[in-house]
Amino acid sequence: MKARLALCALTLAVPGALHAATCSVSASSVAFGTYSPFSLLPLDTAGNVQVSCSDVLLAQSYTVRLAPGGGGYAARRMSGGAYALDYNLYADAARTLVWGDGSAGTVTVTGAFAVSGTANHPVYGRVLPRQNVAPGGYADAITVTVEY
Repeated sequence: MKARLALCALTLAVPGALHAATCSVSASSVAFGTYSPFSLLPLDTAGNVQVSCSDVLLAQSYTVRLAPGGGGYAARRMSGGAYALDYNLYADAARTLVWGDGSAGTVTVTGAFAVSGTANHPVYGRVLPRQNVAPGGYADAITVTVEY
């Protein structure tokens, strides 16, 4: 069975006063590949969120937030027909810090540019083992928000 997750539906938010910088965000998919409901081990993979800023005249900081998608932050959920497959996205390779919007025990990821540039932020994904699901494709969409 294949389980795929696409980080998509990107949103840029610019609160407050005018900023000299122009920033953009792009995200690569977190593709889990083939999931076996009989495995005793979790299925781990990684994706990436890339933030690029140009026209930086002063130090420019930003915050990257991920929406819950299907389910919630405690357990995000990919859907596949009548079935659902629980997973989550993390800000750390140990998969202990759920990447969200800073609420419900989640963390956000921050960065800063002193000059124009690009920064990559890995997204670590995990599907928990032993979930009783039917073969097929599973997907979820996550909104990525960058505030600067």
